[in-house]
Amino acid sequence: MAKNSTSMVIENAQTSLQDSCSTIHRPCWQVLILGLLTGVGGSLIGVGGGIIMVPVLTLWGLTQKRAQGTSLVVIVALVPVAIVTYAVNGNIDFNFAIPLAVGGVIGSVLGSNLALRFSNKVLARLFGAFLVFIALRLFYQIVLGLMGLASADYNGGIEFTSAWEYVQSGLLGALAGMAAGFFGVGGGVVFVPTGHLLAGLTQTIAQGSSLTAMLPTASVASMNYHRNNKIDWSLAKWMIPGAWCGAIIGSLGADILGNIRDGSILTAIFAGFLLYTGLRRIISNAVKPENSTPDTKTF
Repeated sequence: MAKNSTSMVIENAQTSLQDSCSTIHRPCWQVLILGLLTGVGGSLIGVGGGIIMVPVLTLWGLTQKRAQGTSLVVIVALVPVAIVTYAVNGNIDFNFAIPLAVGGVIGSVLGSNLALRFSNKVLARLFGAFLVFIALRLFYQIVLGLMGLASADYNGGIEFTSAWEYVQSGLLGALAGMAAGFFGVGGGVVFVPTGHLLAGLTQTIAQGSSLTAMLPTASVASMNYHRNNKIDWSLAKWMIPGAWCGAIIGSLGADILGNIRDGSILTAIFAGFLLYTGLRRIISNAVKPENSTPDTKTF
């Protein structure tokens, strides 16, 4: 009897994984794997994972806005797992992360509201240009490292000695928050370079601090997308479990790779992915029209 019950559970699970998710007509196991890859990639380099999810979801048929809203929900779910893993390994500077988070919340509201006023085609091409810019900046950082012009020394953290330094960090957080809300990428693509290049943190600590700062930022932005019916929950419920597992793997991997040539090889591979994806979004005219999806509003 127990054996039959177990067999039925396994068969039902297999059937569910083969079923199509939402309106994209993709097996649910593919959506689950996307969540896993998002968790690994986003946690490995501290950017949340939106730059992985959004391009894939739009290629699968979601509009740009719905892809971004769905991406933010998954980011909110996976980031706490990554934060705990980074913190256990001592890879978070809370003095840097907290002021950024405060400014990021404000910026995320502005960014997500602004994004909802753009057409899908315009937003997709802006997103592509954004990815290309970040990719080129990463390649530039790698070249500086190879030439010995970029220091990887950790300055011991940030000690704020004046109110103005808090304001500066808050303004940087607001900028990152606007990126999170506007492009649905979590804000890490701004937080990480800020921590590494401007605050003098190591790459790994900058990433852990970035993930900490983006949690409230992504949360506020995702609520705004939810109010405007721009989240596909049928996809998110499958991506989130995979993202949880991936976040642990990626965070542990970051701690290991942070001690190997400053992670320059991994950074180059990821920058190449961003460059390819960004150029494809700019050049392609195959962005799905807003009225061809179950979205209920047109902006």
